[in-house]
Amino acid sequence: MLDFMLCALTNLFRIFLIGRCASIFLGIDVDKKKKHIVYGCFYVINTVLFWEFHTVWINMICNLMGISAIVWLYTKSVRTNLFITGTIYLVNCGCDVAATSLFVNYRDGGAYNQIYAVISFFLIFMCELVIEKMITIHKDAEDAQNISLVLMPICSIIVITLLIYTDTCTDIGLTIVSIGLLIANFLMLYLYNLLLHSISQQYEMEMLKTQLQAYANQLNVVLRGEEKIKALRHDIKHHLNELMLLANKHDVAEIQKYIDEMSSFLRNPNEIVASGNLEIDSVLNFMLQKAEKELKTVDVKVMLPEKVRHSFDVNVILGNLLENAIEAAGKTENKYLSVHIKLKRGILKVKIENSFESACILCEEQNRKDTIFKTTRPFTEQHGIGLKNVKKIVEKYNGTMAVTAQEGIFRINLLLYMARMENGL
Repeated sequence: MLDFMLCALTNLFRIFLIGRCASIFLGIDVDKKKKHIVYGCFYVINTVLFWEFHTVWINMICNLMGISAIVWLYTKSVRTNLFITGTIYLVNCGCDVAATSLFVNYRDGGAYNQIYAVISFFLIFMCELVIEKMITIHKDAEDAQNISLVLMPICSIIVITLLIYTDTCTDIGLTIVSIGLLIANFLMLYLYNLLLHSISQQYEMEMLKTQLQAYANQLNVVLRGEEKIKALRHDIKHHLNELMLLANKHDVAEIQKYIDEMSSFLRNPNEIVASGNLEIDSVLNFMLQKAEKELKTVDVKVMLPEKVRHSFDVNVILGNLLENAIEAAGKTENKYLSVHIKLKRGILKVKIENSFESACILCEEQNRKDTIFKTTRPFTEQHGIGLKNVKKIVEKYNGTMAVTAQEGIFRINLLLYMARMENGL
C-alpha cells in the first residue's frame, strides 16, 4: 500500500514538473479548466498503466502522448510540440535510467521499489531548475534562491542513497522518509512560485499606481492649459486692439514683444512634452517634471505621432529607464539627463543619457555578449524586475538595446520596430 502511495505521489509531482517545464518553454497562460482536465487524465492513465504492466513500451507511448497533450495546451504548432515533447521526454527518460542503473539491473516487466522513482523525480526536478535558469527572466534572480532550490533535491538524493546503502532504515521507514522528502521539495517549489508571483504582482501594482499618477498629472497639465486659453480668449478683443494700435504705428519690435508675451502666458511650465500621444506624454511629463526639480540639466527632444500602438509597452520601457536614470543622475555633481525619442520610418529610437557614479549599475556577463543591469537599491528582487521587463519587451519585438558607460555618462540606445509591435510579433 505504501509503495503504491509513493508511486502515485511521485507521478503526481512528476506531471506537475512536466507542465511547469512546458510553461517555461512557451511562457503562455492557458485555461485552468482545460489544464486540470488534461493533467488529471494523464495522471490517472499513466499511474494505472505503470502500476499494472511495468512495461517500457506502454510507459513510453503513454508518456509521449501525455506530454504532447500538455504541450498542446500551450501551442498548436506541430513542430514546436514535437520538439518540446521530445526534449521533456528525453530528460525524464534519462533521469529514470540514471536513477535505476545506480541500484538495480533493470528488466522490462519487473516490479521495483518506488524509491528509485523518487530519486528519478529529484533528478528531473534539478534538470527543470537548470532549464528555468537558462530560459526564463528569473535567471537573474538572487543566487541564494537558486542555490537553495538546487540543494534541496541534491540533499534529498543523498539522504535516500545513504539510507539504502547503510541499511539503517526498514523499507517502510524508507518509504515514509521518501514521501516526506517529496512533499518538502514540492512545498519549497510551490512557495518559490508564490514568492515570484507576489513580487510580480507588487511590481504591476506599482506600475499601475505610477501610471495613474502620470495620468492625473497630465490631466492637471491639460486643465491648466485650457484655463489659460479661456483667459486669453476672454481678453482677445483687448489684445487685438493693442496689436492693431501697434500695427498702425508700424512698431514691429513692439508687436513681436507683445506676441512673445502672449506666447509666454500660454506656455505651461509643467507641459514639457506635447507630442499629442496622451499615454506617452503623461509618463514623460510626470517623470521629467521630477527630473527638472532634482537635476541641473535636462535635455528633451521628442518627435512622436499622435497615435502609437502598444503605448503600454513603450511606457514600461520609458518609465523604468527614466526612473533609474533620474535616480543615478541625482547622486552626481553634474546632475545631467538627456532624453531623445524619435519615430521615423516605422522605427522608434530612444536614447537616454545620464551622469552616473562609477560605482555601478552595469556589469558584463561572463561571455561578454550580453549586458545586464544590477540595481543598487534595496529590495533588488522587486526593482530588478523592472529592468528585466525592459529587456524582455525589447526582445519581444526583436529590437536592439545598446548600453555604454564611459567618462561619467551612462547611455542607453534602443531601437524598436513598430511594424512588428503593431503585428504583435
